[in-house]
Amino acid sequence: MKPLKPFKLRRWQTGAPTNRFHFFTCARPGRTGDPTSKHAQVSEDIVHRWVLGLPYPNTAIVSLLGRKPDGLSEFSFYSFYGGFDSPSEHPGRLSFQEWLDRWHWDLSIVVRQHPTQDFEPIEPQMLDEIAADINELVSACRTVVVVDSGGQTRTRMVCAHSQGRNHQEDA
Repeated sequence: MKPLKPFKLRRWQTGAPTNRFHFFTCARPGRTGDPTSKHAQVSEDIVHRWVLGLPYPNTAIVSLLGRKPDGLSEFSFYSFYGGFDSPSEHPGRLSFQEWLDRWHWDLSIVVRQHPTQDFEPIEPQMLDEIAADINELVSACRTVVVVDSGGQTRTRMVCAHSQGRNHQEDA
């Protein structure tokens, strides 16, 4: 299966010069430069290829996916659920972590979910929690990938909130 580089994959550097670390941001699986990809169902094949295109090794996904402004779950495009969703809303479906564990167990990908609302500011307390997760995961030698719907609005809020100066690098 051919890997698919995540849309808007960016590498970020943050922290003081003596305590510098890297993490990545990108768009959710299935997002492309095509405007119709915003609302399209995403095939299992695309998600598998997106997973294989993530930066490695020891990947950890910090998901900001939650709800669209109209209340639609940002996981409604997939065969799995996550974030704000409850298992009872999706009988027979796996959570995002369970899906990864089933199909990509050999990659040992960890998911941390911080469900947010698309196009809305992220509360300072949640930004602190996200930054703490990123720091913890990077300290554990994980390659951290922060994901939102389009790969730029909420992920940029997280980058701006992180300690020290941030700057983008080519991924």
